[in-house]
Amino acid sequence: MEMVRTGFEQLISDESFGPSEYEKLTDIEFPDRESLRIYLQAMHDHLFNHAPEQPMPPG
Repeated sequence: MEMVRTGFEQLISDESFGPSEYEKLTDIEFPDRESLRIYLQAMHDHLFNHAPEQPMPPG
C-alpha cells in the first residue's frame, strides 16, 4: 500500500503529468492541470488520510 501512496504523491507533484496523460490511463477528462491536481489530492486524502467522502471526477 505504501507504493500506491508514494505513486499518488509523485503524480500530484509531477508538473509533467497532466489531464491528457491521466485521460490516456483512465478515459476521464479534466479541464486543466489544477482541477486534476485537486482531484488527485482529494483521492489521496480519501485513501490514506481517512477523508469521509470519495471525490468524484468531472462529468
